[in-house]
Amino acid sequence: MRLQNWIALGFTSAIVAACGGAVSLGEIGSSQTTSDGGGGTDGGGTDGGGTECSSKADCGPAPKSVAIQCSDGSIGGNTGRCLKTATGCAWERRECPTDACFDATPALSPVYKKCASTADCTVIDFEINCCGSMHATGVSVTSKATVATCAADRAAAFPKCGCPTTAPIADDGTTDTGFSGAAPAVTCNQTTSQCETSFKGEVCGGTTCKPGATCCSGVPFPTPTCVDSGACPVSQRKHKKDITYLSETDRQRLSDELLGFPLATYRYKSESETEREHLGFIIDDIAPSPAVQPSGERVDMYGYQTMAVATLQVQARELAALRREVEDLKATCATRSKRP
Repeated sequence: MRLQNWIALGFTSAIVAACGGAVSLGEIGSSQTTSDGGGGTDGGGTDGGGTECSSKADCGPAPKSVAIQCSDGSIGGNTGRCLKTATGCAWERRECPTDACFDATPALSPVYKKCASTADCTVIDFEINCCGSMHATGVSVTSKATVATCAADRAAAFPKCGCPTTAPIADDGTTDTGFSGAAPAVTCNQTTSQCETSFKGEVCGGTTCKPGATCCSGVPFPTPTCVDSGACPVSQRKHKKDITYLSETDRQRLSDELLGFPLATYRYKSESETEREHLGFIIDDIAPSPAVQPSGERVDMYGYQTMAVATLQVQARELAALRREVEDLKATCATRSKRP
């Protein structure tokens, strides 16, 4: 019942916010709410804007939404303040200020990309998401220090998600598909007077891939080919040959191998002791394996996931066989119980 009350309270708070209940941009208040969601102690005003109601009880039960840390280090979300509105009193909810450098895309503000010639431009890398995927963007030389600070603050605000990073991307949508670490070329677009980046070597065979496409080479492509996808290889039958479907014995073998993987927690050597541990397996413990790329350096996610599917298929057949045995036993017991 308490969980239902919390859900209803959160829904009510959202409606209040949408209808104007979220007021002012004050800082978080010093008052506290009780653990059961009731009103907190009166008083404890802050330096934020708006006029506080005489009693927090005027706003009803305190919302269960939590305070959040904004990208600029300030506090957003539920501030704990009960403020006067045109129709009564409502709990304050503070919206985070717009990032000084980046929008929600995220893209760098054009203010920092102005140029008259290519000599005015340089490159700054910033994190796109908590996976560590990077965008190499063009900036004006005079804005380099400011944007570098914004990029560092943005990176520090991300949690460590432990998800795979995607290839670094440039302003024109081209990517460093091989994770070579090479810097993109930067030029001043004379039409927009903006610094723009593009990765060298994006030419794919005899053509140039359009933004958003990926240049794939090697298996399954004998020559470099542009693919409308963010990853290689593609999985259509038309790109494959020597297709052989796995037998029950093959699936059992893959299942046994997968179930034998030693699992571990770990940190990368570049990470500090305070960062969250990762969960997975160590390539050295299992190679050679369909779950490891031929280089021996990276996980073959397609092979790894297929091993997991094979394991599920084996277990599904085992469960079906057990169900049949149970039904047979029930039928046998029912027949015996009818005997005189």
